[in-house]
Amino acid sequence: MFQGEFSNNMDDKGRVSIPAAFRDTLKSCHAEASIVITRTPHSRCLVAYPMREWKRLQQKIAATPPSEALRAYKRIVISSAQEFLPDRQGRVLLSAALRDYALLDRAVQFLGAGETFEIWDKGSWDKQLEADLALAQNFELGL
Repeated sequence: MFQGEFSNNMDDKGRVSIPAAFRDTLKSCHAEASIVITRTPHSRCLVAYPMREWKRLQQKIAATPPSEALRAYKRIVISSAQEFLPDRQGRVLLSAALRDYALLDRAVQFLGAGETFEIWDKGSWDKQLEADLALAQNFELGL
């Protein structure tokens, strides 16, 4: 499970290092280092899927009845999906299209989200966190 928040800087070429804790989770829980990084229609961030989770998402998409909403979802998520194998330093080279979508500049925030992790521009994440705090203020899991 991916959990925690980590900050890294992206270089001028668009390379950013996946946090060591996330790389360890990929190896220990998913038995591979490859990930798929893509857009999400829910926020101006990127989502990274271990291959097993990516294949699970593809199966869900294939089992969903055709609709305009599904076509839109596929255009956003599938069309931008890129497979990455981090280099020895744990870096991936994000395409300009992915960087532009997520408004990534220099400071990048990584967020564990369970079976996936998100990649945010640090400034955008700070604003989203404030909005999420307000939204979740009265939410209870009922445990």
